[in-house]
Amino acid sequence: MNYTTNEAAQKLGITKDTLFYYEKEGLLPKIERDEMNRRMYSESDIEWIFLIRCLRDTDMPMCKIRQYISLLKHGGENSIPERKNILVEHEVFIKRKIKTYQDLLMLIRKKIEFYDEVLNDKNPESQKCMDYLMEWEHFKELLGGIVYEK
Repeated sequence: MNYTTNEAAQKLGITKDTLFYYEKEGLLPKIERDEMNRRMYSESDIEWIFLIRCLRDTDMPMCKIRQYISLLKHGGENSIPERKNILVEHEVFIKRKIKTYQDLLMLIRKKIEFYDEVLNDKNPESQKCMDYLMEWEHFKELLGGIVYEK
């Protein structure tokens, strides 16, 4: 079965512009055209796009997706070690991001606890709540200074 651009976009839950972008970036095989020069996406094309979307949904940068797709298109089974390496590197990247978000979540939770204490008048330091900058400096001191990557 073949799909028009609108049908393919709808099937995949993406915009037509995204389809055109993937094509322009060379991520897709050559897209066939009908007699009126309209793009017609095959089931195979849909599978490629689905793979790209899956990689993108993992927050993989486009440059890495491009590299992965190129290896898959041109290297086939011979490129499995390189493709695996891209995924292993991406796993490390995601683990770092998770750690950063865990630190940020702790910061937010501690801040909420601090406000609960202030609201219940249980924190002698609640006067520091009046100055926003002073409040966050005090808060960082209480936590021993959280360091996180941006």
